[in-house]
Amino acid sequence: MKKIKLFLGFILLAALVSCSALQSALQIVNCKYDIEGVANPAIAGVSLNNIKNLNQIKAMDLVKLTAAFATKNFPLSLTINIKATNPGNIAATVQRIDWAIDLEQKEILNGAINQSISVPANGGSTIIPVSVGTDMLQLFSGETKDNLLNLALNIANVGESSSKISIRIKPTVVIGGQPITTGFITLNKTITSK
Repeated sequence: MKKIKLFLGFILLAALVSCSALQSALQIVNCKYDIEGVANPAIAGVSLNNIKNLNQIKAMDLVKLTAAFATKNFPLSLTINIKATNPGNIAATVQRIDWAIDLEQKEILNGAINQSISVPANGGSTIIPVSVGTDMLQLFSGETKDNLLNLALNIANVGESSSKISIRIKPTVVIGGQPITTGFITLNKTITSK
C-alpha cells in the first residue's frame, strides 16, 4: 500500500510539473511582441549610428566603404531588438526562436536563436536580440554603392526614406521532452528617418 501511494504521488508530481511546463510553454503565444529598435548598425565595419544620410559619412569611412564595395565584400551587421511582454500570470519560456526578415514583402534573411528565453509574468518584458549579418552585395546584386548604403541606412532605421520591414518569429517550446513549434508570428514596421 505504501508503494502504491508513493507511486501515485510521483505520478501526481510529474503531472503537476508537466502541467506547469505546458502552461509556461503555451504562454509564449500570448505574449505581445514589438520591434523595440536597432542597435549597432554597421557596414564594412563603418558604424551607421548617428548617420542620417550619405553626406554625413566621414571621408575616411567613405574610403573604407568604397574599398569594400570594390572588393565585392559589403557586409551589413546589426542587432534587431524584439520586446516580448507577457500579460499572463505565468512566466513564458521558449527554447528556440526561428526568425526571418522580409524587406518590402521579400525575405532577405533568416536564422535562429538557439537559447532558452524566459519572459516574466504579470506584464514583465524581455528584450530578444536578433543578430543579423549579411553581405549586401549578395542580397542585392546589381545595385550601386549609394543605393546599397541608402538601403542599409533604412534597415538600420536611420535613413531619410522609408521601407517596410517584417520580422517573423517562430518559437519552439519543449513539452514532455518533445519540441513543439508554433506558427510564425509576424511583426511589421515601417522604418523611416528619426
